[in-house]
Formats: sequence, structure tokens, C-alpha cells
Amino acid sequence: MKVNKDFNSRTLKTRIAIGNAILDELEKKEFTQIRVSDVIKGADVSRMSFYRYYENLYDALCDYLNIIVNGYMIEGGEVDDPSVYMKLDHIEFSLNYFDRYARYFLVLNRHGLYTILIDAVNEYMMKNILPAKKLHMYELYAYAGGLLNAFLKWEEGGKRENARNVAEMIYRLYGQSQPAEKI
Repeated sequence: MKVNKDFNSRTLKTRIAIGNAILDELEKKEFTQIRVSDVIKGADVSRMSFYRYYENLYDALCDYLNIIVNGYMIEGGEVDDPSVYMKLDHIEFSLNYFDRYARYFLVLNRHGLYTILIDAVNEYMMKNILPAKKLHMYELYAYAGGLLNAFLKWEEGGKRENARNVAEMIYRLYGQSQPAEKI
């Protein structure tokens, strides 16, 4: 899989356009029916530009999520203390941040591409939180999966509760527990 980790503004505009064009196509047809030619037309980029960054459409979707997560890390602050991620205010921030990209999450989930989402969330937790050695990896998997699932159901349900209320529910499950001894 070829996923671009370059976040400079020159490449970012093109990569975001490609990601948005794929979402546009997913709103009209199944993922397996989308062709690169449909995407490059919608993104107004050349075929060469597409293949400069990606080997296939799946890679482009993964990269789009990496761009979203990179923004999350910048806006949320790359915190040295991993316990911050399980604090009420940060959970609320997470819900509100990802709400800006609800279309991406909901469209992928509707098309059975949940694995792109959960794999990216798990990878983020393992790379950014686990190295601090304050939480066990299974605690991180449970938290990440729970947060993603709660977010998706909140969005699918039309966000009847405000983000703070949902964050409080998640916090009650995860935020008050003490990390178990690492195995």
C-alpha cells in the first residue's frame, strides 16, 4: 500500500481533491464500480498526479484519513501524557473535530469500508499513545473502537445528543478507570 505521509500544502490540495472526488463517487455508486478516470475528472487532476501519490483508490482513501488524523494531532496538540486522550474535554474535542469530517466517516461506513477507519484509529493509538507505556494495548484498542463506534452511531442518529453529553457517556466507561498493570 502506498500512502503519502507528506503534509505540505503543495501536495495536500491535490490529495484532498482526490479524496473528495472519491467520496462524491461513493455517493453515486459502489466502491468496486469507481474508476480512477471518474476520480481524476472529479478532482480535476491528471492521471499522472493520481499515480504519483497512489497505487489505487483504496490507498487514496487511507491517505485522506491520514490527512484528517494529522489535522487532529495538530489541533488537539500532540500531548506527551496519553491519559489526556481519555479526559472528558479531549473526548468532546475528538467528537467535534471528527464531526467536521462526518461525510467521510459515514460514506465509508455505509459502503462497508469500516476497516479503513478502525485500522487508522488503531494505528494512531499504537504509534502515538502506546509508546508512552502508560496504557495496555488492549485498553487502547477498546477505547479507540468504542470512541469510533459511538461517534458513528451518534452521527447516524442525527446527533440528537450534544457532543458534551456523548463525551460524558464515553468518559464514564473509559475515563475513570486506572490502567491495569502491563502484561
